[in-house]
Amino acid sequence: MTNPSSKTTLSVSLVDRFNMLWFIMALGFGGTSVAGYAFLNNTLPRNPPFKGMLYNANINEYTAQMGTLYSWLTAYLKVHMLFFGLLHIVALMGCTLLYIGWRRKHPVQYLELCNDTKRNSVLIAPVLAYAMAFNVCLVLGYVFVDWMRINLDLLIPYASIVYGLLWIWTIATAIRLQVIALNKGFDVNTMHFGWLLIPFALAMTSVTGAGIAYLAQGSLADTVFFLSLTAFTMALFLLCVKLFSLFKSHYASGLPSKVEFLPSFFVVVPIITLLTISILRYGYYFQHKFHTPLPDALFAFLASSGFALMSWYMLLGLFLMHDYFKTYIFNADYFDESQWGLICPMVAYSVLATFVYKHALAYPVILILVVVFMALDVIILGTMIFKQYLKIKSGTDAQVTTLLTGK
Repeated sequence: MTNPSSKTTLSVSLVDRFNMLWFIMALGFGGTSVAGYAFLNNTLPRNPPFKGMLYNANINEYTAQMGTLYSWLTAYLKVHMLFFGLLHIVALMGCTLLYIGWRRKHPVQYLELCNDTKRNSVLIAPVLAYAMAFNVCLVLGYVFVDWMRINLDLLIPYASIVYGLLWIWTIATAIRLQVIALNKGFDVNTMHFGWLLIPFALAMTSVTGAGIAYLAQGSLADTVFFLSLTAFTMALFLLCVKLFSLFKSHYASGLPSKVEFLPSFFVVVPIITLLTISILRYGYYFQHKFHTPLPDALFAFLASSGFALMSWYMLLGLFLMHDYFKTYIFNADYFDESQWGLICPMVAYSVLATFVYKHALAYPVILILVVVFMALDVIILGTMIFKQYLKIKSGTDAQVTTLLTGK
């Protein structure tokens, strides 16, 4: 028989050692799931009968006509979407329960984190994860649940209400953190890219609303569009302000000395992806609203511009952090939760590449990039899940200085 006290000890241990960046882990699972659908929907060559958003039945019909290779590919991607989507939901629920337990058990630590302008940006991580959950549920529901797809028009108003609550949560959290920062101030020389989690969450909420505005009709679409645009403009403003300040600080004093802050350098990549996709969806929304098709060249320019911007930024990061990857990423004996932040750039790069393939550059090299980054994502994700499991099982945090505790 299992010793009940061992379960209690494990539960208490997890609550005591809870890390806000576990929400980023859940976010990575969700992004990996959605990336599978982006590949199917944006890169498979389709004739008019299969135009529009793909779903399970016409995916099966389409691949049956295209041959064995496509059948294998889509069979895997459907499993890929379901597996990582369910993993995302389970991880998110687990993180939520642990977060609630940690706040109740350690209210003083929570208040200290709220008031610490160097670390409190991590408090917006749950918003990010739940915004991703919204997208995962929409995608998986549309693809695999026929009732949801058929009754999408009836469900859009309810989805808009849920989105409104998400929008309030996002804006309220972002403004609260900005007010704390402006009231208390901080040393610019201690800045790190983890502060970009705030525009990251705003951009995630923006892209979610842009998709609903595109699918909705009339005043509801206009309302959701305005909410999305509000989050978009705030994300863009904070991205520019924080990014300019960060580069100024790091040009003056170099990258942060704390290893845990380094992976957040790449958070710019998913922000660019989300803002670019938001702009594309605004274009789709305006086409519906004014019944006027926009030039294909405009969508091609917007998609390829965002992709070009994050391509050189990714290269900069890879060269800049060569020693970090060599020392820490490929070190089987080292793991800290900040490394979950490296999943999002790989997912974001592959997702935006599918839009580039769809709108602008339908070349094999783009498909190769998508496949390579999706494969890297799955491989590294699996490795990190195993490392995280070993860390939790060992019950020791001695080798890691977390963003949460700062110890």
